[in-house]
Amino acid sequence: MQKKDYTSAVDYYTTALDISPLNPIYLSNRAAAYSGSGKHEEAKNDAEMAVAADPGYTKAWSRLGLAKFALGDAKGSMEAYKKGIDSEGNGGSEAMKKGYETAKRRVEEMGDSIDEDDIGAPDSARGDGAGAAAGGGMPDLSALAGMFGGGGGGGMPDLGGLMNNPMMRQMAQNLMSNPEALSGIMNNPQLREMAGRFGGGGGGGGGGGGMPDLGSLMSDPSIQEM
Repeated sequence: MQKKDYTSAVDYYTTALDISPLNPIYLSNRAAAYSGSGKHEEAKNDAEMAVAADPGYTKAWSRLGLAKFALGDAKGSMEAYKKGIDSEGNGGSEAMKKGYETAKRRVEEMGDSIDEDDIGAPDSARGDGAGAAAGGGMPDLSALAGMFGGGGGGGMPDLGGLMNNPMMRQMAQNLMSNPEALSGIMNNPQLREMAGRFGGGGGGGGGGGGMPDLGSLMSDPSIQEM
């Protein structure tokens, strides 16, 4: 990255992600490398996965804001920077505030209306059209599970294989509290590619026929809580 050899940086971060899939630091750093090489769509995809894996990792929000701004989505850039400012606390860093103000000026130049009270509003204040929630507002994780090994008998997702990965477990918990984010992440091609590289062959934690090992699954405290 320091040498601005972004192609090699992407390759190394990709290798790191093969070893530690969904690691938010590696995803965020690869997003920065993609941005440096002008591949802003790929940068956006990686940054989206990074903030889904760890919403408190502020660098990822900054890189998502930059990528969305470069792609012409100034309002989406504002939202990303706003969430980064909220995550940082104490009013946010100067860099994050500068990114937010730059995106805000672009929105105003384009003549779009800005409701700053709604930028980064909590899910309860948004509409019900996210399309990713099942009954009671719970996101349908079966589609996500299907990307990481498909279903067992009767279409049941291989949750055992899915939840064997600690980063995926954390991402699932984060998405449970934000169904709208799940809707976006399901369309993320980087996640689909990663799914093919690990766990895509039927899941490593299932029993016969791809059925999850519910005994070991439920022994995990985080799954019990979920």
